[in-house]
Amino acid sequence: MTPRERILNDRPFSALWRLALPNMIASFTQSLMLVAEGWYIGGLGGQALAGIALVFPLLMLTLMLASGAMGGAVGGAMARAVGADDMPQANAVLRLAILFALVIGGLNGLLLILFGRQIFIAMGGDGAILQFAEEYSAVLFPGIVLLWLTNMAAAAMRGTGHMIQPAIGLALVVVVHFALVAGQRAMGYPLGVVGGAWALIGAFSAGLVYFVVVLARPGRAIRLTLRGWTGMIGGRRILGVGLLAGSQSFLTIIYTMLAAAVFARMGADWLAGYGIGARLEMFVVPFVFGIGGASMVATGTLLGAGRRADAIRMGWMAAYWAAAILGVVGTVLAIWPGLWTGMFTDDPAIQAAAAAYLLRIGPLYAFFALGLCLYLASQGMETLTVPVIGAILRLLVVAAGFGVLSLADALTPENALIVIAISMAIYGGSVALGLRAGHGLSSGTSR
Repeated sequence: MTPRERILNDRPFSALWRLALPNMIASFTQSLMLVAEGWYIGGLGGQALAGIALVFPLLMLTLMLASGAMGGAVGGAMARAVGADDMPQANAVLRLAILFALVIGGLNGLLLILFGRQIFIAMGGDGAILQFAEEYSAVLFPGIVLLWLTNMAAAAMRGTGHMIQPAIGLALVVVVHFALVAGQRAMGYPLGVVGGAWALIGAFSAGLVYFVVVLARPGRAIRLTLRGWTGMIGGRRILGVGLLAGSQSFLTIIYTMLAAAVFARMGADWLAGYGIGARLEMFVVPFVFGIGGASMVATGTLLGAGRRADAIRMGWMAAYWAAAILGVVGTVLAIWPGLWTGMFTDDPAIQAAAAAYLLRIGPLYAFFALGLCLYLASQGMETLTVPVIGAILRLLVVAAGFGVLSLADALTPENALIVIAISMAIYGGSVALGLRAGHGLSSGTSR
């Protein structure tokens, strides 16, 4: 039985978890890269951690755009084509994925090279912290297109419903990355902070080779070849969905950068501690994507087959599961923050700052997971307006909260964290309520 037939014929729970489990394993292993990266940089000291905390939002923006926004648009389009049993369109989507990765990924890297330093300074970077950020980004940013190509190829493959092959490819990325950072650490950091960036570039290069070999293999119904690059249909529609989805990624990263800028002005310990705490949010993004990405494939396939009501039920079921799992994880880490912070540093001041983050924000990860998973399901349905509005509300709450606290001379780290926690609850709650009210994942609208 093909993945399409399983999605269309299995019970919703079975169909979702048949897709989600390999995707969750792949996403979880990929999120281990963030831990390995933090472990490597942490060995260079608190200022190195603070410096990479300035680069981290830009790296995550790239990954969110490549795998979540444009990758989600590609995966959703692929799923709808497969659901409709339209193989010519599915092959067009695959080629468009590679083309978008080259063009948008190249532009992404160029903009970061041109304006990265100014962004770091605007976020509060100076002195040794700024120097660490610049050294690291000087290697990472020129290789950004490799991250795009690997993630877009994986997204296209996921959209076909085949989850194991992309899981293997992303696991290869993680293994190569860990081998590179562990080897450098064992040798006493011969490359210093830039070794972390070279490890990322090397890992994604290995992953790209894997995906090219698999997708070009003869006999595949959906295959990457040197021919057929004319007449690619549906590109404008996919690009439109991807850009709308990308606006949520931009809003999320602007919010992260704004928060990082605030904590940078509270000292290196708080910036490093915030970076460790915020890394958890980015750590769980791939985990939520494991469930939400499966939901996106399932909803897109069901929608392509004309079964809209079943697609809607699948989207909500996935979101509730994601919220429940991440709520438990966040609460556990709020109670025992050392389980997370101890992986990055043994500095008591930095650990205390990170623990303060987890205590106030960890339990609210249920709302974050709810909103993000609904966003991914909405990509399969092409109904992204409400999730983007939710991201706008989150940013506005943080900006307004920081502004009011600053005017009242009450912008302490603890109060800033409370504002971030409130914004997270508003994000998930507004997305769920908006979609339930008939603007996307409800039976009342088709767009």
